Amino acid sequence: MRGWERVLSVLEALWERGQVAGHGWTLDTELLPPHQQQVNALENQGLVELACREDRAELSALEERPVRWAARLTPYGHDTLTYGQSRPRAEPPPGEAAPDRQPVELIPSQMAALRVFVGLTGRLRVPPAEGLAEQVRTATPLR
Repeated sequence: MRGWERVLSVLEALWERGQVAGHGWTLDTELLPPHQQQVNALENQGLVELACREDRAELSALEERPVRWAARLTPYGHDTLTYGQSRPRAEPPPGEAAPDRQPVELIPSQMAALRVFVGLTGRLRVPPAEGLAEQVRTATPLR
């Protein structure tokens, strides 16, 4: 899991657990210590707020047990999560095919023919596969 994906998964976990709890906070018993450490790092980025002593005292009264640690999303964390859940998915890196695709290597004359083919898109009765024109346009020659 990449760093960005890890951040989103932590933010998502905090949001979901806070919603289930009803008070917006994720408590110490709901996250493992390594995840709590990730949350602590996100606090430094302004994405997460850790409960202060007064908040922990209120949460302890609500939970009828001592709450030693609690966290929730800041408005910036919420916006980051919202963007992360709705952002366009990145194309696979060069050399890595999408699950339903397979990379191919073409010699220059084959690539030229493919460029002509996708250039005829408006005049063809059966258009090229969706996204093919963009892939051809952004293809890079192998060296």
